[in-house]
Amino acid sequence: MEQRPHRRPTPCTAQSRAEQLRTAQPQVTRTVHVVENFDNFAGNAETLPVLMYHYVYTEDDPPVKNDANYLLDTKLAAQLQYLVDNNYYYPSYAEVRAFAQGTHTLPARSVVLTFDDGQMGFLNYGIPLLEQYEVPATSFIICSQDSTPEKLRDYASPYVSFQSHSYNMHRDGSDVGRGGIIHAMTTEEIVDDLKQAQAILGTTEAFAYPYGDNNENAWAAMEEAGVLCAFTIENRRVEVGDPVEALPRVRIAGEYTQEGFEHLVEPNGSEQ
Repeated sequence: MEQRPHRRPTPCTAQSRAEQLRTAQPQVTRTVHVVENFDNFAGNAETLPVLMYHYVYTEDDPPVKNDANYLLDTKLAAQLQYLVDNNYYYPSYAEVRAFAQGTHTLPARSVVLTFDDGQMGFLNYGIPLLEQYEVPATSFIICSQDSTPEKLRDYASPYVSFQSHSYNMHRDGSDVGRGGIIHAMTTEEIVDDLKQAQAILGTTEAFAYPYGDNNENAWAAMEEAGVLCAFTIENRRVEVGDPVEALPRVRIAGEYTQEGFEHLVEPNGSEQ
């Protein structure tokens, strides 16, 4: 069952759900664009780690069932400190797209951080750490959830970009791949879902496939909906020539050591 936000509750109004979602868009935004000058960064990236996180917790607020998707806040803090200490560059999605297409270079120490599902632990414990270390990240959010307006309003931050984890495709509905409903949908149905989410979020920059499931219909839908970068759960770095409709990510699991994390993000390195 979805956990509800508990920050600054507000009384119900007579607004329609669509109006609530539109007016709940965060007022704090981060403007990003392709950068042409990397004077403060060294080398050129051969590959790009796009990190896939899920949930964050504290020792005082542990999950009922702890698994590899849960990361202790002190581990996240150490990872962010490492990125800051080593002067990592955080490319925009326009830059990620151009890098994958081979039309734009990036510094060797480049990384993208993404957190799936908009989970409350990430919102309550992860976002303050991103703000503390001034490291930008993406929260892929399921837009059909009742808590979406509150999340977009209460957790708006210049260091978090809320992007689409679909409007209502994060559910079972097929016997293909991991069983996601996307395999039972036409291109037009997928585009409609994407546009519903985009209307709520106000962005078409990035998309994370629910369960990682994707196919040719989905790739066509990404192009038609104007999504810059769509991400799977294939566990590897982005390489030049990878299709922007189905880019891989590097999984970050709770049991990984700090040394293991550093290996995953080392310049032009490989996966653990």
